[in-house]
Amino acid sequence: MATIILERSYDPPIDAARFGEMAQRVGECLGAYRAKWVRSYLSDDGRRSVCEFEAADAEQVRASFRAAGVGFDGTWTAKVFASG
Repeated sequence: MATIILERSYDPPIDAARFGEMAQRVGECLGAYRAKWVRSYLSDDGRRSVCEFEAADAEQVRASFRAAGVGFDGTWTAKVFASG
């Protein structure tokens, strides 16, 4: 499995409740495309988010978001570097 990063921007800003609702819709589609959510980061001002997934390739994540009717700015495959 590859690590996939997905970026989104929001105008107007999104709050945590709306972010959770969107994540729920996407989550219902991830399994159909053999993708798994790992973690998400939402900026303090609610204008940007970065989400990490595990999938065979970035297209699996893109297809999940499209099926859920949720837009995104970009996706890319990443190498993970972490401490300890």
